[in-house]
Amino acid sequence: MKHKLFYGTQPTFTNADRSNFSRGKYECKALMKNAKGAPVVISQSTNLDFPVWKVEHDFSTVVFATYEEAMAYCNRRFSPVGGR
Repeated sequence: MKHKLFYGTQPTFTNADRSNFSRGKYECKALMKNAKGAPVVISQSTNLDFPVWKVEHDFSTVVFATYEEAMAYCNRRFSPVGGR
């Protein structure tokens, strides 16, 4: 996993940072941000026998059967990140 070092008050994430949030058997497919600007990670399992999506934010993880369900959950609660 790559690490970024931020100087200043608040890091800014873009969708170009997705690879930094892929780990284990999950690949980050989208990033959003919560009200405080912290990242919200939308990942897909790379295990074909367990094809789920998970949303990680703060100290919570929520699992969904489809990308559409995961994004519906996120779009009601979080904001898009800037950039690509």
